[in-house]
Formats: sequence, C-alpha cells, structure tokens
Amino acid sequence: MSIRIGIDASQSVASCAISTDVGIIASATIERPIENFPTLTRDVIARANICLNDIDEIVVCIGPGSQTGIRTAVVTGNALALALNKPVSGVLSTDAAAVISKSDETYKVAISAGRRRWFIEDYSWQNGRLNRLGTLKLVDDLPESIEPSFYAIEDKSDNEKNCAVGILMIAEQQRHLISQLMLGEVRPYEYKD
Repeated sequence: MSIRIGIDASQSVASCAISTDVGIIASATIERPIENFPTLTRDVIARANICLNDIDEIVVCIGPGSQTGIRTAVVTGNALALALNKPVSGVLSTDAAAVISKSDETYKVAISAGRRRWFIEDYSWQNGRLNRLGTLKLVDDLPESIEPSFYAIEDKSDNEKNCAVGILMIAEQQRHLISQLMLGEVRPYEYKD
C-alpha cells in the first residue's frame, strides 16, 4: 500500500493530507501556515496512525498563490524528501481546485493571487481525465461572470475539500497534469505572461 503526504500553504490557510490506495485517511487545515506548519504535519501523521518513515511519496502544492506560503511548503516537502529519501512531486493549486470542483462540463477555476488579483484557468473532464483548456491568466479583478471555484481552501470546517486533498487526488488519478514528476526537489511555480 502506497502512502502519500500532501502539503499546501498557497492560500490563506495551510493544509496537509495523507492518502493511501483506498483514499484520504487524514486531513487538516490551519491558519498562519509558516509558524504552525511543522505542528500541522505532525498532527496529520498522528491522525493517520502512521510513522514518518511509512510515507512513500511527498506531494507539494507549488502555486500559484501566496509566495511565502508556497516557499514554506516547498521547503518542507523537499526537506522531507531528502530526509526520507523519497520522491517529491509538485502540483498546481489550480489543478487541485479543478479536481475537487469536478463538473460535467467546461468550467473555470479562480484562485486568489492576493490584492484583489486572481489566477483563472479553464478545465474540463473528458473520459475520466481532467484537462486544462488554455493557459493560466492573471487578472486584476474577478469578472462578475466568474465565481471563485475553490472556496474549500479557505473553509477550515471542510477538511475533505482542502488544497492538500486536491493535490493528492491529482497525484493519484491525474498524473498527466503534475507539473514536476518525481524530481529530486520541487520548485515554486513562476507565473509568466
């Protein structure tokens, strides 16, 4: 049985989740991700009733989102990978939002970039696979026709739909969308116009 840990701090809350071949077995979110991130990780590992050495793969949200939070998660993921000698992969927060917001049609995912700016990307499901339909856009104001698709990253009461859960779902089911597969280390996503 393969055990994965998902780590995210790209949004206003940080999240961590652990999955096995049967699905998500533990998940949690916290505020102030930088100060509390080690505690969050330890807590989720304890909730999953596993040891750190049981982890087979580390999956990290590489952004877009809060650059400070992303760097914190990336450093944590890379440190775990180095210490445990396990593979680490990076997943986009928009992909995590899209897999959780599963729809039968084409839809937009909107992720906060802070300061009233938004990252927007189009997705669709075809033959059970999530597909990006264009390129990521950064807009100054969210158009009225688009609602943020991923409130779950800010909803501390819904641990089943946090970003860490989304990145593990992508890692498990949608490997074709993972930006950096099984690298020695992951790097934060950099948006380029």
